[in-house]
Amino acid sequence: MTLRYGVIGCGRVFQRYHLPVVTQHADFELVAVCDADEDSARKVLGPAADGVLVTGSLTEFLAAGRPDVVAVCTPNDAHAEPVLAALAAGARVLCEKPLAADLDSARELAGAASDGRLSVNLPYRFHELVPVFRDALPAEPRQITLTFTTAGQRLWRPVTNWYGDARRAGGGALLDLGSHALDLLEAVFGTPKAVSCRVDRPGAEERVVAEVELPGGPATVRIDRASRTLGLSLEVVGADGESTVLDLKRGEVRGAGGVVAARERQPELAAIRGFLDAVAGRPGGRTVPAAEALRVQELIAELYAVSVPEETLTV
Repeated sequence: MTLRYGVIGCGRVFQRYHLPVVTQHADFELVAVCDADEDSARKVLGPAADGVLVTGSLTEFLAAGRPDVVAVCTPNDAHAEPVLAALAAGARVLCEKPLAADLDSARELAGAASDGRLSVNLPYRFHELVPVFRDALPAEPRQITLTFTTAGQRLWRPVTNWYGDARRAGGGALLDLGSHALDLLEAVFGTPKAVSCRVDRPGAEERVVAEVELPGGPATVRIDRASRTLGLSLEVVGADGESTVLDLKRGEVRGAGGVVAARERQPELAAIRGFLDAVAGRPGGRTVPAAEALRVQELIAELYAVSVPEETLTV
């Protein structure tokens, strides 16, 4: 059985992450694209545009495209309408993180998806090295630090200028990269609780240092979206001073027992692949339910509520 696949929002996220995955799955057929800029959407699709409905109308996308599966890759403030419409049309939906730009809309989406048809793209919890790292952790962690850096200003801002608009984005680096960071922390240690937060500026911040309390002890989350380099690492120091590191940029776990390397070199695609496998009924299918993504977003809202601006903040 071939499933009909459609996408709403045909920008860089779809082009870089979703499109390469769905075109590799023979049991999915790309049938429809909805984007305000139809010419740009056709350019993004390239050869894949043949026979695909490209429209700026959400109504036409759903009625004529009749997708079984929909990816919502619009800006944060434009998630709610297409997600709700696609769910109402009976589709399974994968929404980009966060659920929405504001917490009320995020709660509305999670409430509308109690049947499990809405999933969220939070991939790092599914990394093959997470279980390896968890097994290598010391019995009594003394220091837990997650550091996430990207060259967002240089790579993403030119094509996603809404990132700098706090109203459209819903926040800055904490909501953007913090969604991944806090979801990964929860996957390893359990549900975090907000303690304190510093940002380099209010609104659409680029640098964040947040403190959270985990079931295993306190942790520091450091985020820099204006870095020169890409990095995502989770380091735990035990009572003996030994360090265990999950380094997702290098794809390895480093600790007293040596180095374990990952086979998968694109961990950012794990949630998309897992969602498609789940929808198609293939072994290994896995999703991030909307309720779990909402829990992360509520934690981020709590951190924003206690955040203190610090203009010279460094990560």
